[in-house]
Amino acid sequence: MPEENPLINLKDIHLPPSVAIWPPAPGWWIVAVVLLLIFVFCGMWISRILERRKPKTEALRLLKNLQNQQNNTKESLEILRDLSQILRRVALTFCADENVSSLHGSEWLEFLDRTGNTTEFTKGAGQVFGKELYQKNPEIEIDVLFPMVKKWIMDCSQQH
Repeated sequence: MPEENPLINLKDIHLPPSVAIWPPAPGWWIVAVVLLLIFVFCGMWISRILERRKPKTEALRLLKNLQNQQNNTKESLEILRDLSQILRRVALTFCADENVSSLHGSEWLEFLDRTGNTTEFTKGAGQVFGKELYQKNPEIEIDVLFPMVKKWIMDCSQQH
């Protein structure tokens, strides 16, 4: 009797079915939820930061527009009054607890020095924001005032 090949009776190898992509394992659901929560909280945190910076950004934009306007015109008294208005608006926004709206003259200048960590308003070019603001032709160093006001806005907004 001829010898039979023992391999003839073998059957093909049957592989198990492939693992389905959907539905994912419970671990992947947990990872997805954690990542989603991280994204939501980061978005809220960034939104809060941007919301807090909005008044400062707006004040700096107004200051830049005013400086561009000053380069195109010679109305320095009007520019000075607009600068004063920007200072008041920023002070009312960031220092509302200090009764800023009633300050004027030397009290206003002292407040600006205190909140801006400077002496430029009581002893420097910023004195023009006191009573000189309402004179007909005050001595104005308008080019010195823009960087001083910008520095004050930056310092005041960082404190609050």
